[in-house]
Amino acid sequence: MQINTNLEKQDYIKAYKEMCSFIFKRPLFAAVIVAVALATSFIPFEMFPLKMAGFALTILTTVCLTTLLYRTGSLQGLIDEVRYQQKVFLPAVIAVLALSWLGFIVADILIGMMGQQADMHVQLATPAIAGDLTSSSMLVAVIAGAIVCIAQIMPFVLAYFCNGLNVSKKQGERIWLALMTRTKTFLAFVPMAQLIPIGLMLNIDTTGAMILLAALYSTFLFFIVFNIEPKQAEKSQQFTLVEQA
Repeated sequence: MQINTNLEKQDYIKAYKEMCSFIFKRPLFAAVIVAVALATSFIPFEMFPLKMAGFALTILTTVCLTTLLYRTGSLQGLIDEVRYQQKVFLPAVIAVLALSWLGFIVADILIGMMGQQADMHVQLATPAIAGDLTSSSMLVAVIAGAIVCIAQIMPFVLAYFCNGLNVSKKQGERIWLALMTRTKTFLAFVPMAQLIPIGLMLNIDTTGAMILLAALYSTFLFFIVFNIEPKQAEKSQQFTLVEQA
């Protein structure tokens, strides 16, 4: 099995292109994972454990369905896949709990910054300073969102792949560190991290949407890392060879 962690710009772009193509060709699949993410987003933060379970379910559903459809073209063997990946479920819950606590810390920081912004605006009446603080708050939100994607969501998706491909934990950690320390990996997650400041501006919960996109994109990124090709492409290639023969 070939493992490529030296990803270039075109690899990150390819993951986005394949992800979008995969979604558009499977509207029912897209509807299912979006429904799970939306259902989780509607859970109030007062029901903290249930919301965390919803985040874990969003990631698990997204990765499991995506990998199965991508590799086989169907959902046959879904139950067997879920049973085999049970050892990943508990670490997933722990990872999402860590993600949530980090999110609360970031939210507290942003609320504090916004409170300072309001005070400065009232006391000094300087729109320029207020505008700078707003931009800073949004920048902090984007950076925090991208870090969460890399440090929390991507490792869980990687654990799913490592378990399915019988890759050792130590080797999986090396793969994660190799990807995490690349600036291009951080930049690749910035577009979906922008959902956080958008949610703050619109006063809506976009955490579920960001987790969904991050899990989906991480899955296609690891298809490239582990050199996994779709089953349908292999069948098409075989058919072409038979015709040429």
